[in-house]
Amino acid sequence: MLFALAADAGRFLPQNVQVGQINGHNYPEVKIGGETYRLAPGARIYDTFNRSIVPTQLPQSAKVFYQLDPSGFLIKIWLPTPEEAAGMGR
Repeated sequence: MLFALAADAGRFLPQNVQVGQINGHNYPEVKIGGETYRLAPGARIYDTFNRSIVPTQLPQSAKVFYQLDPSGFLIKIWLPTPEEAAGMGR
């Protein structure tokens, strides 16, 4: 169902995307749930219109989709549209 919502929103989310809640950030670290992750070099953050934004534009608290690289660094973060957020079930 998550992928159907993403397709309706006009953007594609990778198969290994995870869902979480940002609970604060202080560049280059972002706290999602109970874990603190470091942004990878070249990390991308996407707003609800799928535009790249800089880390300072990331809200201190928000539902997000995120992806980790093989080393465990945050490589991509997506802020969900209202429709995607409704399908997150949180």
